[in-house]
Amino acid sequence: MPIFVPYLPLHTLHGHVKSVSCLAFSPTGNRLASGGDDGNVIIWEPDQGKILHRVILHGPVTCIVWDPDDSRTRLFVGCGDGVLTVMETFKAQEPSNSVLTGTKASVYAIAADRYTGHISVGLGSEVHIAKEVGPKKYATFKILPSPEPLPQTSPNADQRIRARALEFMTKGTCLLVAYLNHGVVCWDKETAVQLWCIVPIHSHRLIGHAALSPDEKTVLISNLSDGADLYLVGQSHPSNLFKSPSNSQTNVPVQVIFFGGGNSVLCGSVVGCVHIWNVKTGECEQVLDHSGDIVQAVSAYDSIGRSLIVTATSGTSEKTYIKVWKAQTSMFLS
Repeated sequence: MPIFVPYLPLHTLHGHVKSVSCLAFSPTGNRLASGGDDGNVIIWEPDQGKILHRVILHGPVTCIVWDPDDSRTRLFVGCGDGVLTVMETFKAQEPSNSVLTGTKASVYAIAADRYTGHISVGLGSEVHIAKEVGPKKYATFKILPSPEPLPQTSPNADQRIRARALEFMTKGTCLLVAYLNHGVVCWDKETAVQLWCIVPIHSHRLIGHAALSPDEKTVLISNLSDGADLYLVGQSHPSNLFKSPSNSQTNVPVQVIFFGGGNSVLCGSVVGCVHIWNVKTGECEQVLDHSGDIVQAVSAYDSIGRSLIVTATSGTSEKTYIKVWKAQTSMFLS
């Protein structure tokens, strides 16, 4: 059985002055992008903890994702004011209309597919799929239909349609959409037909974020109450529950991720205690302490001999920071 190697703090990064909402490692792990409510997109060198680039946008940055093609350094950025852009030079003069959707609405989620080069965007109440139509220019070619309401939904329930997380799967032929109020739906990308759905088991059924395992067999859901739940694809009964300390006075969406080859999962925390769980046993392997500060954004990068986790807080001024954690050897030893 693999042996878990604990993570130790490597750097505490200060560059944002308002809540950090999103983090993403580049495909090679040599760059870390962060976006925040202050409108800043910062590109870091994670091992040294140095700022390489800073781009300041007008609206809050809500989501970022790197192009999975590691032959080019390309970052897709979405903002709360509807700006959706593609960055390569990380200069302020880069155009902000790089993705043409025909819709002006807040951007909630982005995904990029390594097989087709397509991107998907959660835009207001819609989910768009776009393709590259020119150098650094993308345009929508498909809009997914609205999902069906979940069974036995109360008439008084919040029925806003909002994508909280997107992931391409089955070599880019399908798109996984985790909705705030409509469960997790797998769509056939070509026909826009729903293939399967996960209906969360927790009482309010809201989803803060979700992640697909590397083998595409399970989905991890942030349940906006007491941690994260693991579901087999297409099944509506969780195979494992990862419970975290909660705060009834604070309810913000926190991100969840798989890492370590899918052997471990990690969930943000509203009380500053970020738990790492073993997927198979359900046991907590480590708690990353943030002194009570809300941790909304998380990300990880794994390679042979180098494993990093980054966590970022939601706060202002000195309460806003990013922590880089490093395993002293390869995270999993045979």
